[in-house]
Amino acid sequence: MAFLAERFPDKISFGAVGGPGFLTDVVITNSGDEARDQVWQDERGEWDVSHAARLPVAYRPLQAFFRAAKGRANTFRFKDWSDFAVTAAEGKFVMLTSTTFQMVRRYTFGSQTVDRTIYLPVNATIAIVGGSSPSLATTGGVVTVSSGTPTGWSGEFDVHARFDTDKMKAVTIDRSGADLIIGWSSIPIVEVKGAP
Repeated sequence: MAFLAERFPDKISFGAVGGPGFLTDVVITNSGDEARDQVWQDERGEWDVSHAARLPVAYRPLQAFFRAAKGRANTFRFKDWSDFAVTAAEGKFVMLTSTTFQMVRRYTFGSQTVDRTIYLPVNATIAIVGGSSPSLATTGGVVTVSSGTPTGWSGEFDVHARFDTDKMKAVTIDRSGADLIIGWSSIPIVEVKGAP
C-alpha cells in the first residue's frame, strides 16, 4: 500500500507505552536446560498510544489520521519519544557505493555495539560531518556525496510504522458544554521493517 509522509500527531504519541521487542523461541528440556533460537535478528518496535478522554480539538486529528492511514493498510512516520535523537558519536554510516551511504544509529554497551538502520531522518534537524556536498533522502536515510566520506551525523529520526488494528473503537465519556469527550482504550502501533 502507500506510505504517508506525515508524522502521527506528536501530542498523541507523547506518552506512548512501548519500545523495541525481539522474537526468541525458548525450549526447556526435562532436565531444566534450555535452548534459545533468536528468530528476529533485529528489533521491531511496538507501542500503544491509548487516548484518554479528549475534547474534539485533540481527538479529531486522530480520527482524520486513522482514516487517512486506512487502519493497517498504509504506513507513516511515528516519533518514539524514548528514542528519537542521535548525537554525533552515535550517528554512523554504512557505505552502499562510493558516493552513497546509509544512515545508522549505533548503540554501545561495554564492548558490544549494535547498528540500527535509520530510514526516516527528520530533515531540518540533521547535521552531517564529512563528505563533499551531502544530500539527504529523508525517505530511505541515504546520503549522497560528490566526493569524500561522511563520518558521522546528528539529529532526529522517525520510525516507519503502521496501525496494528483496522478498527478504531471510541468511547463517549462525557460532555463539556456542547462538546463530547471521547477516548480510546487502545491504539496499537507497530514498526514496519525496511524503507517505505
